[in-house]
Order: sequence, then structure tokens, then C-alpha cells
Amino acid sequence: MRVHHETIIVGAGPAGLQMGHFMNKAQRDYVILEASNQPGYFFTHEPRHRVLISINKRFNPFPEFEYNMRHDWNSLLSDDRSLLFPKYSSDLFPKADEIVNYLSDFAKKLEIKITYDTRVNNISKENRPGSDEGLFYLKTSGGIEYSCKVLIMATGALSERLPDIPGIELADTYAKHDLDTRKYEGKLVAIVGQGNSAFEVADYLSPYAAYVHIYGHRPLKFAWNTHFVGDLRAINNNVLEMYGLNGLHSYLFAEATELSKPEGEADKVILHSRELVLHSNRQSYFSNARQYDYVIVCTGWNYVDTSLFADNCKPATKKDGKFPLLKTNWESDSVENLFFMGTSMQANDRKAASGFIHGFRYNVRTMHHMMEERYHKVPYPVQFFPRDCTPVANKLVDRASVDAAIYQLNTFLGDVVIVPDDPKDQLRYYADLPMDYVMEQDWFKNAKHAFTMVHRYNFERFDEYSKDPLSFTHWPHSYDPHCQAFLRPTLTYYQNGKYVDETGGGESLVLRFDVQELTRDNPDKNRNLFKNFINKYLHFNPGAKYNEFFLATKEAYDIAFVPLTEEEKSRIPQEFYTIGGINCKPPTMDLLPVM
Repeated sequence: MRVHHETIIVGAGPAGLQMGHFMNKAQRDYVILEASNQPGYFFTHEPRHRVLISINKRFNPFPEFEYNMRHDWNSLLSDDRSLLFPKYSSDLFPKADEIVNYLSDFAKKLEIKITYDTRVNNISKENRPGSDEGLFYLKTSGGIEYSCKVLIMATGALSERLPDIPGIELADTYAKHDLDTRKYEGKLVAIVGQGNSAFEVADYLSPYAAYVHIYGHRPLKFAWNTHFVGDLRAINNNVLEMYGLNGLHSYLFAEATELSKPEGEADKVILHSRELVLHSNRQSYFSNARQYDYVIVCTGWNYVDTSLFADNCKPATKKDGKFPLLKTNWESDSVENLFFMGTSMQANDRKAASGFIHGFRYNVRTMHHMMEERYHKVPYPVQFFPRDCTPVANKLVDRASVDAAIYQLNTFLGDVVIVPDDPKDQLRYYADLPMDYVMEQDWFKNAKHAFTMVHRYNFERFDEYSKDPLSFTHWPHSYDPHCQAFLRPTLTYYQNGKYVDETGGGESLVLRFDVQELTRDNPDKNRNLFKNFINKYLHFNPGAKYNEFFLATKEAYDIAFVPLTEEEKSRIPQEFYTIGGINCKPPTMDLLPVM
């Protein structure tokens, strides 16, 4: 028996449900094939310790729905306001069971088309007599063969990635280790890995184990430093504080090289490693071995399973098979009409939030618009603006202030303004496009004038010693947006696809660029900054100059900003003025040591 649909989605996790909703709204022919008997099955057992690291901030200072979605990291997009995750949990870091309940209700209430208990065992791409060319054929556990023109893999994290070292079978793994804490009481535990899963396990076991050693072979990356949501989060790093306070638990800069059993002690494991040490005044590797009661490997996941695919449609991969190799529209780089979505979208984005619901829900929406244009001739959404710098500048600032997509997917997704050559034509405004995709498009490369806007951090403009965000006060340079470090909208001007110039809005504690945040600041500074920038190149309003000062007037700076005394200046290290040339400097108390 064979069943045909125009589009088949494999996997009824959050991404599959999200695309299913958009397919329903567009009245497309699709089905989701799900191996288990429910949506969101992954969350019934992961994360192992049942607490999510996606925040659920329910109370925010502004009323706009879209602004509040910036701080709701678990809801999917729909028109039904009852299907918002904060209605399911009041915890800042919710329980995994709550997301399972939410996804189940989302699927039922929106009538997402899912066929359960249907595991896909084999995928091929063939030209069969009497059928359209190049269809995908999916053999399933239920004995039914499905076919489709467009195949979307939304299978999430598929299998654990384990180190290729001798004796790895002697270790437990993140997904399989025993959660009974009595087993670990007074025991010696080693954890191999240095991401959130490793520290999640360490934190869970820290009250019970005699000590926990975490083995990591790269410098730790903290989310508050990198601004990447997938790096080590504060909720998981209590063990590091205990390490710093000599609480027995430790983080070791060491690479696990082998596991073995000690003679006569079948219930023990020896972890062999090479560790960095100083020897004879030089840094060296030291071969070491320690004995533990348990070794638990937490080294991440694979997001693609090429064994499902026949050779004629096997997708190319990267990162040693961890991720599919994708085009900028999330289509497989090697197989036409094969797409990947959900957590695998982080294959194209390792800076923002594509690996989490609050990121990929917007990627999926953009991907759906792209597919509508490609397969059904429905143009990508566009807005038109008159050839005047004020309306389009206001639109840019409003989007930067409220929109959740370009906020969550900073640097990765952005907005584009195309200025047609014909002076009778209006400006075209496109929202939520991947910037790498935009740079490839002829309509962008052939535009004599174009602008893009993304949210972007600016720490790279600061000296190495001053890039730690915790060393900053806010507004490190109130007069010059060029030297503001935190997330802010960046407007870039292109001619024929080539970079020409850019400007950036001033910082905001609440990421709003359209309101007065201080009692004395200029609420229109960012709108005026963008108007001046657009007018500089397009001359829509010749001779106009809009007030973009941080305060109402330049003279107000002399009143509001109190200069340092000569004695205070004498305490500032000389390198503050000399290191880095034109690089920016943060105002930090570290540069004013108390005498």
C-alpha cells in the first residue's frame, strides 16, 4: 500500500508541529509521520533531570504581544492565544513534563495532521513509471509506503555522540545513566564533557557523590560571555562555584583517552587522560589515570541519521556527521527538495537561537514562506513604503524595538529594504530573512541601493582585556553608538550587494529603541539616527538633519555628565588610553582602583 502527499514531515516535535500549523493555514497537502504515540516524545525523557533551560518569563514591562514573545522561549506560533506556554507553567525554568502537555494540546487543538506509531525505516528517491519525477519514497514500520515531492526532516536530537576511545562501552551516557541518587551516595564520579548536559548531570549528583570530576578538553564557554544560548548556562554551573570554594567537586582541563577495568575490581572504572601541566617551565601534556565508581559520558547529540537514506539521496553532513550540510534556505546541500528543520537548523547558526524553540519557530515560519513562493508561487511577504526616509526609518525602529524573530535570532535573521531604480516605485521591505540567504539573491546583488537591519553585539570592537560583559556598565559610550557593546539594531547600507557603511542604534536596558528610557534622554534619537543615515545616501529629504543626540541637545551633555577630577584621572591606568588604537573602551570600575 502506498500513500502520497505533496509534503511529508518526519517528526512531531515542536518544529514538526509548527510547520504543520503553517501548512494547515495554507491548506496544503501534508502529513507528519511520528514514530511514537504522541507529539513531543523527546521531552518525555529528555532532559534527563526534567528541568528545561529555556526561560518562561511571564511578566514584562511592555504590553505588545510580540515584545513579550521575546521572553517566552517555549511557545509555538499560532493565532490561538490560549496556546501560550506561560499558561502551562509559572516557573522561570519549567519542568519538561509541562512542555509535553503543551505540545499535546497544540497538536490536538489546531488539528495538526499526524500519523502516529509510524517509524520511517528507509528513504529513497526514484523515478517510477506513472509517477512524478524525483519523488521520495518512505518505507515505514506499519508496512505502508509513503511518497512525496518535498520531504522535511524534523527529527531533532537522534543519537548520542560518544568519544571514539578504547573502552567507551564501560561508561554510562547522559541519556542512559541511572537517576536513582542512592546509587551515587559516597561514590567517585567522572563526567566526560563540558556542555550543559555534563554540568546538568554534575549538578544533579553533587549532593550525593563523594566528588565529581568533570573532564573538558576545551576552554569553557559561558553563555553570559558568548551570548550564545547553547553555551554553558548559569542554571547548570553550581559545581564550578563549589570547585572555586574547594568543595571537592572539580573541573579538569583534561582529555579522556581510554577507559579500562582495574584488576580484581569489576565494579570500578579507570579513566585514562592527558592533562595540561607545567613541567620544567613549559606547558606539557601529562598522561594520567584515576579510578572511579562511575564514568558518565555527556558529549552531545547527532542531528542527522544518514543510514535512513538510500545512496541516491543521502544528505551531505558536516562536523563529522553531527549536522546536515544545508543551503541558506535549510535545504540539503546535496539533495533537492529535502529540508531539515528544528534543532538541526543550528547547522547554519551557531551564534543565536536556532537550536531552541524560541529561535527555530521563526526559522520555520520563514522557511514556510520560502516554500510557498517556490512551490505555490505565493510571493514572500513584502511591505511597500514611500520614498521618504521617515516612514521606513520608523518601521525599522519599531521592528527593532518589538519584534521577537530578529531579536532571538540576532545577526542570523534580519530585515531588508530594497530601493528600486525607478523613482516612481516604492521601497520594498522584507522581514525575517536569513542574512546569508539575502547575500546570495540576485534581487539583492542587483539593487543599486539596499539596507539590512539585524540585532548585533558589538564586543569585538573592544580590547581583549575588556570583553567580559560583567566588566561593563551599560552605555559604555553614550555619545558614540559605534562603541556600544550590547545587543542593538545595526543598519547597513549596500550598493549592488557590496558593503558601504553602517550605523547602530544606542543601547537600551529593555531592548526598546522607540521610547524614552531615562528622564532626560531624547526618545527620538534612534529614529533620527536611522533617518539621517538613510537620507545620507538616498537624499529623500535634501538638507534635512534630525537630532540624534543621546540627550535633547549637545549642550545638555555638559550638565548631565560630570567629568572626573584630576585626582581620579591619575588613578586610571595609562593603557586605558593607549592600547588598541581606535578600539573602544568600557567605563569599568576595574579601571578606577580604590587607593
